[in-house]
Amino acid sequence: MTHTRRAMLRFGTLALMAGTPLPASSAEPAWMAAHDVGDFALLGDEVIAVNGYLRALDVGTGQERRSVRLRKASDAHGPEMVVATESAIAFGWYVWYEDVYIVCADPSSLNVRWVRRVKIPEREREGLPSVTPVVRPDAVFVLISDKYSDNLFRLRPDNGDIVWSRYVERIGLRTALVWHGNHLLVRSRVTRGAQAAGDLHAIDPMTGATLWKVHLDGQQELGAEAMLVADNRAYVAARMPPGDACKLHVVDLSAGALIKSHTIASLADPFAYHDGILYFGGNMPTAWDVNREEVVWRTDLRQRGNVLLSIAHDPVLDVARRKIYVGESKRSFYVLSSTDGTVLGSVDVRRGRTSPRMMAVFGAFRMRLIRDLLLVATGDSRLLAFSAASL
Repeated sequence: MTHTRRAMLRFGTLALMAGTPLPASSAEPAWMAAHDVGDFALLGDEVIAVNGYLRALDVGTGQERRSVRLRKASDAHGPEMVVATESAIAFGWYVWYEDVYIVCADPSSLNVRWVRRVKIPEREREGLPSVTPVVRPDAVFVLISDKYSDNLFRLRPDNGDIVWSRYVERIGLRTALVWHGNHLLVRSRVTRGAQAAGDLHAIDPMTGATLWKVHLDGQQELGAEAMLVADNRAYVAARMPPGDACKLHVVDLSAGALIKSHTIASLADPFAYHDGILYFGGNMPTAWDVNREEVVWRTDLRQRGNVLLSIAHDPVLDVARRKIYVGESKRSFYVLSSTDGTVLGSVDVRRGRTSPRMMAVFGAFRMRLIRDLLLVATGDSRLLAFSAASL
């Protein structure tokens, strides 16, 4: 571990030390959605937002264009992800101790086409199941996490009939389903603890059969389970307990083979790739040179002003402005230089909100960049849009 830390300090720099005060940005939102938003996706010039309603918002103004009320139970958990394409909108939620509901809607009218109910007995689940959809013109694929029985489904987009279903051993991870080339990539967890490991599966979309499987050491934390695909390679970060050592796995997606694994401390999920540089989020945002196989810079966001931070898992790379936007769960998002990792400032998105609840969160959880607007979904279900030029 000591050797790893020294190597990182030799190749990279900590942009700012913990506790250093940050300049507070005076940026005000260009608009704020009038209604609560759970998750959202971008489709053309619209924001597709889901909570108790399915809504289409004008991306420039935040004004609602149309909406449809959803038959969603008050104790439902999610949706954690909504996918919107020209052919379909797909998302889902979990009703406590009962079932997962998968929903498909028409993108033009927002009318619900169908709802597929998948029962999960107590003995077949672990934690809170979530729905990760992938929408193709001829199919809706869904991965249900934390389920010990059939957890990967191909559904018909017109009526929701199941074309095939299968179990991806041992348990499918959240946000771990990706379409690449002409097949599905799925990550699963196999073991925990000191011998933690998982698999990366390539699945035939027509039959559900496994094309190849690569075994990867390490385990993923809740919410930090995404992979990044670039240049026909998959980049997967996995923690190696105990301690803060992590493995960065590089997988050849054509051959279905592990190319190399690198050991780097305190590494979170990769979220962007540009011009030979791979960017990682988490409390230690990191830039890594793919060709040189070394850290370019690291920034310490574990603590600011003697306050421990909890960094969200959904940063955004702004290539045009050479910036990175990193969300924090309690109050803010941070603006970093993508060139050297310097923290340029922070934006408080609480806007005076308080709560008597001890664990209340108001910070930035989900962010997306469209044109010159940064869209920020907060912990208390608000959706804000900021002009990127003002950050």
